[in-house]
Amino acid sequence: MISFFVEYYFSSQFDFMKSLFSAFAVLIVLNINAQDTLTVMQYNLLNYNNYTTYCTTDNNLVADKDGYIKTIIDYVLPDIFTVVEINETTTSLDRLLNNVMNTSGRTNYARANRSNYNGSDIVNMLYYNTDKLVFDHQIDLTNAALTRDINMYYLYYKDPNLATTHDTSWVTCIVMHLKAGSYASDATTRAAEVSVLMNYMNSINKAGNYLVMGDFNVYTSDEECFQNLINHPNANIRFYDPINQPGDWNNNGTYAPYHTQSTHTADNGCAATGGLDDRFDFILSSLDIITGGKKVKYLSGSYHALANDGNHFNLAINSGSNTSVPSNVLDAIYNNSDHLPIIMQLIVNYPTGIDDNALVPFDFYIPSENGQNNAVLTSHCNGQFKIEAFLTTGACLQVSDYQLTQGYNNISLTDFPTTGALIYFRITSPDGYMKVYRVVR
Repeated sequence: MISFFVEYYFSSQFDFMKSLFSAFAVLIVLNINAQDTLTVMQYNLLNYNNYTTYCTTDNNLVADKDGYIKTIIDYVLPDIFTVVEINETTTSLDRLLNNVMNTSGRTNYARANRSNYNGSDIVNMLYYNTDKLVFDHQIDLTNAALTRDINMYYLYYKDPNLATTHDTSWVTCIVMHLKAGSYASDATTRAAEVSVLMNYMNSINKAGNYLVMGDFNVYTSDEECFQNLINHPNANIRFYDPINQPGDWNNNGTYAPYHTQSTHTADNGCAATGGLDDRFDFILSSLDIITGGKKVKYLSGSYHALANDGNHFNLAINSGSNTSVPSNVLDAIYNNSDHLPIIMQLIVNYPTGIDDNALVPFDFYIPSENGQNNAVLTSHCNGQFKIEAFLTTGACLQVSDYQLTQGYNNISLTDFPTTGALIYFRITSPDGYMKVYRVVR
């Protein structure tokens, strides 16, 4: 098993091994004072307070759903909670806020503004923790190509030093629910819907801390709509999969740990059946969030589909044993929706007078499932990176240069000790940024 610890910045003037531990002691204190963590959750609620010919008061009663979702919220306590498939009325949007979010002694949640320019029965919404975040504004994208509005919610972190620094960290959550269906015409519609978003992003052409999230109803990463998100010609506006798992997700056991639909095999008339065999639900991130280039960074390893233990391919999530969440949470997820919630965490760095060079705009990790000799380096630029590896004794294991491109890069490392080794990796970017990672095998 490979464990990663907090990363530390060292100026290029340090003699690495002589200063390693003193720098560690100083910087860990500074980082604690300058960081917070935001928990983000995206969830398809399955026709919340929206009754149809198939989702009725008999199989999808909103009073029951309130209890199920409350159990999930009590467990996760998200700071940002984005949803799709909630009834479009203000009454329904407020019901979720008052009957679910602000319960169990909580009064700190608020919501964004209602939007339904495309006239759908179900809409998107964002709920947020007012103790940590301020909702600034939203932009609602509407177009004849859209099945439902695409909503862009702009939030900023409630920095405790804001009155002094007049600076803070921003996050924009883009929520969309694309056209469902496996026909070619459905894929064409999804491509047109994503084009509405990406054309807007291209028009503003502004890098930043963006999350695009929701139910994409996509079956493979090769589908045009998904490619338009992750391989757009304008590199400034591309999105990245935090877990870097492209592929043919539909009914493919290789991707069992990442499937998000369906939680059911038995047909209750409302929920889709078939067990977990599709990856429909996503939170994709801009490069700045992957690398931490603008004070907000994805916490490596935090992205997951809640209650997916990787052992329920084509099964209901409550079939047999599933101890990935408490039993009451598992029951709530099963009963509420045919989709799983998606969770990720963000590290927020707020200004404290620490040199901003400490917020180095690249990331490095070793996926445990790939073995110790393969790593991923997510770069903010093209160019030559230097990777050096040391043991705590000072013994140098590797000094190598790698020609990398902006975005994800898979790299091969030297053959390192297999067990019980504490290894320090020092990464230097083409523009002189440096970061040290501590890895335990």
